[in-house]
Amino acid sequence: MNGIVNLLKPAGMTSHDCVYALRRISGERKIGHTGTLDPNACGVLPLCVGNATRLIEYMDKESKSYRCEMLLGLVTDTQDIWGKVTQDKRHQIMNISMDAVNTALLNFKGVISQVPPNYSAIKINGKRLYKYAREGQEVKVSSRSVMIYRLELLNYDSISGRLIFDIECSKGTYVRTICHDLGEKLGIGGCMSFLLRTTASGFNILQTKTLQELEIMTIPEFEASLYPASYAVKGLDRLNLNELQAKLFYNGNPEFQKGLISSQPNISNSVDPLAVFFEDELLGIAEITLDGEYKAAKVLK
Repeated sequence: MNGIVNLLKPAGMTSHDCVYALRRISGERKIGHTGTLDPNACGVLPLCVGNATRLIEYMDKESKSYRCEMLLGLVTDTQDIWGKVTQDKRHQIMNISMDAVNTALLNFKGVISQVPPNYSAIKINGKRLYKYAREGQEVKVSSRSVMIYRLELLNYDSISGRLIFDIECSKGTYVRTICHDLGEKLGIGGCMSFLLRTTASGFNILQTKTLQELEIMTIPEFEASLYPASYAVKGLDRLNLNELQAKLFYNGNPEFQKGLISSQPNISNSVDPLAVFFEDELLGIAEITLDGEYKAAKVLK
């Protein structure tokens, strides 16, 4: 069984909980998820099954989109509504106008610098940040650059201080940190109160299936519902092989590359991995060496 499930992750489950659930439903042990979602977040969570798990590293490079609700005036240690409140200025919400919100949002478009939250899975000296935080230890975290492709305010209620926005961002962006930093820009703080991921790894929320839908499927129905493993490499350039080259590649024979440079010069200078196909079948991943030669990086068998 090989392919990809586009799961509608429910709130209250970790991404690993979803992996365990799919293992139970499918009977397949080899399952992994892409792009971790926090337990209280919901939405698109692609999970790879079987040999498709070997392609996870190529899926998490695309931008992701979210619909987010945040609450102004409230600051927590986790930067979301489920954390411990460290500051409450909700009595000042009426001072924040729609124009002020829109002006502040301009600071969060394009390439921005962001300090990951203390309660995150980033490793410092081999240890997750959230473990340091739970132990009450302060750890210095360096800022990182992330890309915000689109940020659109959908609604702002100046009475409750709730605002809703859509955001498209690069891998590694913490949306709850956007909420926290936006609150800081407005002078009263803020935290995330709801997060729905609408696109990830080329999948969108309209294509998702719930755990309940998957639960009632037979094993053949479950397998038939999987997206092909080739969906994992839609963002990669394609390297097309003929029948002989495909056989050589599949057997790990480096002679598969004969004739490729001259026949496909448009990708001969690529520094990114290449998705290797014979007709419509994904065979694996190839790379181009510094010497300009092709080598098999992964063969799907």
